[in-house]
Amino acid sequence: MCGRFCCSLNTEELRNELHEENVLPDRNTEWVDQDSYRPSFNVCPSRSIPAVLEKAQTHTKIMQSMQWGFIPSWLKSNPYSKPINARIETLTEKSSMFDKSKNANRCIIAAEGFFEWNRKKQAFFIKRADNKMMLFAGLYSTAYIDDRSVTTCTLITTAASEFFSKIHDRMPVILEPDNVDAWINSKVFWSNDVIKLLKPFDGELNCHQVTDKVGSVKNDSPDLVQPLDERKSSISHFLKPARIKDEISKDLSSHVGKATSSSTATIAQQATKKRKKSVNDDPNASKTPRITSFFDKK
Repeated sequence: MCGRFCCSLNTEELRNELHEENVLPDRNTEWVDQDSYRPSFNVCPSRSIPAVLEKAQTHTKIMQSMQWGFIPSWLKSNPYSKPINARIETLTEKSSMFDKSKNANRCIIAAEGFFEWNRKKQAFFIKRADNKMMLFAGLYSTAYIDDRSVTTCTLITTAASEFFSKIHDRMPVILEPDNVDAWINSKVFWSNDVIKLLKPFDGELNCHQVTDKVGSVKNDSPDLVQPLDERKSSISHFLKPARIKDEISKDLSSHVGKATSSSTATIAQQATKKRKKSVNDDPNASKTPRITSFFDKK
């Protein structure tokens, strides 16, 4: 699922970025309920979030702030449960509260990246490797709750890509700018052409572990998206092949810097022998948890 994301850009920055990525036609695109949007590093459910959709009357793109947490249009009172995610399986395999919206009310939710927790309850921040905006496929609905118009939305999730499955078995549907028009086109009803857009993201993602402070909605600052440790927490780093020779050279350098010139050769031989033994010969090596062992499991 996707329950937290980051969108720290103000309204002007967000418009400019979406225009630069060919999502919006211009930098002054109409934004309905703009004042209810608030930039945040820790966007949570019930918050007013930025969406791109097609205006039904003119079939032009506009932006609108929507409450995150779906309320079907036929409800007249505020429900206790407001789905923040809609599984693609729910949309394609059975009737649901999303049936009307999946035909005529499809939208894009704009974000810089999102948060997810793995099986060990460790928090990770995920963003595109090319630093483009994340364009989540979403559905929206306008209901009249206590005689007041309320527009709400939900993010669509799908099975995780092979890469992302190291963290979680589900991920939000992330669309490319070229697919935005096809997704939000209100003239095109739910069909195979629309469904085929809802696939796991096959582009490159950057993922790194972040502070568990993101778990509290009270926390909202830039350090929530910063890596705990660039070298030890980045999944992208873990998935790169280890270069044992480079590691040996680093170990030798640290020993040589501290040793006298007369003992340099002896220390180098001992360090190399120890490294080879720990990597290849230690019968207990398989019993010692490897830091990358987490990423071998799905």
